[in-house]
Amino acid sequence: MKIVIFEPHPDDLLFGPGPMILNWIKEKENEIHIITVTDGRACYRSGENSYSEDVSRMTEDDVAEVRINEAKQAVKYLGILEKNHHLFNFHDADGQKYVNKGISKAIPLLKEADRIVLPSNNNRHEDHQATHDIAIGAAKELELRDIEYFVYFIPSYGKFQEDSKKNQFEYNIDENDANILQEWLEIYQSQAKIKWTWKMYKRFLKKVRTWTYGIYTYDEIDKYYNF
Repeated sequence: MKIVIFEPHPDDLLFGPGPMILNWIKEKENEIHIITVTDGRACYRSGENSYSEDVSRMTEDDVAEVRINEAKQAVKYLGILEKNHHLFNFHDADGQKYVNKGISKAIPLLKEADRIVLPSNNNRHEDHQATHDIAIGAAKELELRDIEYFVYFIPSYGKFQEDSKKNQFEYNIDENDANILQEWLEIYQSQAKIKWTWKMYKRFLKKVRTWTYGIYTYDEIDKYYNF
């Protein structure tokens, strides 16, 4: 099965479809592709006082380089082929400016896909919404009717609505997978420079054992809040 996963920022791979990726890797026969849409350069733009001291010396190009390298490390950690990691390198926080370009870049990558993994529609984060729009726009251009659309939500950006309850399911992870997710988190040391965020991430992965996802069809595009 060819699975194409859209990651809005470096690290969303973990907090969106992370547990399911571990499961798909275990199945071995899957051909997994990762599309990292933005470069993560806006990570420290809000100017939080809780950043580590070295952040003030970093340009946004420096930040982008660090975060893209982390995305590459995560793919390597998961054992996904380097050639199957596709970097769009769009500027973080400017996602909507790149939707049309993103659709053009995604189209050849989605050919022969069996499953597209993408963020929810109606997402409170601009880049996550842009990533959804890119994935769906490319799918419409190709008229990918006979594939599965696997939708995830980063919890802090919203939640699944009741209108598509039949499409949703809960996925439970065991302690082994929880430990792998926590080890995976350590790759994203750029996030460790934001002290309150790092504490939240570590606490989340330590406590949460049930993740919610949605599965939709081509004919259901634009019919639900989340899809």
